[in-house]
Amino acid sequence: MRSIIKEAFPVLLAVLIPLASFTTGLQAARQGPGGGAARLWRKPDHLSRDLLAILILVPLWVLLLVSIVPLAPAVRAGLLVIALAVGIGPAASMKRMSGTTAEAREALDLNVVVLFISLSFVPIAFAAVASLFHREFHVGVGAVAKVVLGRALIPLLLGLGAARLVPRFAEKAGPLLAKIVTVVLLLVVVLAIVATAKHLAAVGAVGWIVAGVAALGAVIIGHLLGGPEPGTRGVVAAASAMRFPALALVLAAAMPRGQQVIPVILVYALLSFAILTVYGAVMARRRHRQQGEGITPLRPAPRGA
Repeated sequence: MRSIIKEAFPVLLAVLIPLASFTTGLQAARQGPGGGAARLWRKPDHLSRDLLAILILVPLWVLLLVSIVPLAPAVRAGLLVIALAVGIGPAASMKRMSGTTAEAREALDLNVVVLFISLSFVPIAFAAVASLFHREFHVGVGAVAKVVLGRALIPLLLGLGAARLVPRFAEKAGPLLAKIVTVVLLLVVVLAIVATAKHLAAVGAVGWIVAGVAALGAVIIGHLLGGPEPGTRGVVAAASAMRFPALALVLAAAMPRGQQVIPVILVYALLSFAILTVYGAVMARRRHRQQGEGITPLRPAPRGA
């Protein structure tokens, strides 16, 4: 049974990830104009702060952790691989955390920007980190592009385009597809846990703890650099903690005995999801309490005002 699950798992991901990206495009295109807010790439200070958290500070945080904590080589390699596999999850998941249309659009913009940057960032960063540990590991731009474009960007853009061209289809199919993808993805995660239970346990208590600390630190980094507004903090916190597991598998395949790091990638994905769920609940409760007390969070004055 476990062998069947392991054989079917890559096929399911190859179908589900593009479908999830396409569905995200359908949903994002229906979010409206975002209250007239400027697109993220038109706010260079804001964008550079977000990218600093996602591309620089989070990998450095993980590198610091694996350097000071004695870990098995596979655990160390797995955490570094997942930290470098930038490319955040569907914008729809971050919409639930930010809670407003403008912030959902910012999540979509940040998603697209990070995915484009990952085409060059991931091969360069992977080679640089490998050299720090005196290893000659390389991954080609083509291998990265195959995952980023084929499983994320192109389906996402197709979803956006379909929603603009056939809005009635997006209105009816988007929510239904979102529910189907969510249920099937949860089922796939459960099957993956069942199939790799022994390997997940082999990561060890220290490995699990360090992976959790890495994910928690990523959330804190994103929160602190997300700006003064709670919604944008949620967007950047989620973007900083979430990585692209499919891309991490490509990096793992470029390493000798790369199969040994796959359970670590899954451990981080599970823990980051759990931590972000708790973080989202805490932020939502805080917003509701502030609204109940009539407290309005401070917002920065527009430039030039």
